This record gives sequence, C-alpha cells and structure tokens, in this order.
Amino acid sequence: MAIDGNTTCAVPGCGALISGPNNLCNEHRLPGMGVRVGGSTMVITAWYAEHGDEAGVILLNDWAMGAHFGGGAGFEGNLREQGFVNVGNLATPEEVEAAKKPGRGKKVGDWAGPWKTQYPWEIGSPISVDQEEISSEKDNA
Repeated sequence: MAIDGNTTCAVPGCGALISGPNNLCNEHRLPGMGVRVGGSTMVITAWYAEHGDEAGVILLNDWAMGAHFGGGAGFEGNLREQGFVNVGNLATPEEVEAAKKPGRGKKVGDWAGPWKTQYPWEIGSPISVDQEEISSEKDNA
C-alpha cells in the first residue's frame, strides 16, 4: 500500500490510480527501488547529478517527487535550478553502480545522498553578509 493508504497519483490534479509500492501512476512513474516503512510503501528514485568538479547520486521518494515537483521532469528542473548539471534518472541497478564511480576529473560530492532543499553553494556566506551590513552601516553613519 502506498503512503498513508493513498490510491491515486501523488501529482496534484492527476487523480489516476496507482498500484504496487508506487505513489505515482503509470504516466508519472519512474524506475526505482520499492521500500516499505511501517504500513506504507514508496519507490526511491536515484538521480545522477554533477556540480563543479563533483558528481553523485541524489535520492528522492516517488511521493515527494509527485507531490512537490509534479513528477520527474519537475524534479529534474529543480535540480538544475539548484545548480546541478548532467542530471538524469538512473533507471537500472547497473546505472546506479556506475554512478558511484565518478568519471575522469570528478570526485564524489559530499552533497550526495537524500535530496536537500538547499545545498552549501546556495547558502549565502556569513562573511559576505557581515561585510554588506558593515558597508551599509558606514554609509548610514
């Protein structure tokens, strides 16, 4: 049974029926690993992404992908907005294994793992904020 006994797709406005461990309908569903947590099930999707000289795998459950991003395309777009490039859903166990070994010139990103709403490069440096506040105070003195 899907999360909280849901019977329809997690994408807002979709309403199509779901089956198995999925929280997304046939139209919105992506490959992943089915898991059970208590009485709920979900599919964990894996995404390859790069940022600068780093590469890694980002994980997100299918309910969150549907409810918050409207499906895979929306999540991929969000990752790009967060500064990632070469983003793609990993469809097979072989693709996941290959993504664990970064290509030439890349290292494993310390950001790899569950998706985060904010990554280190999106957070303003406290030093730059303090410098802006100091400059502003000098201008107002």
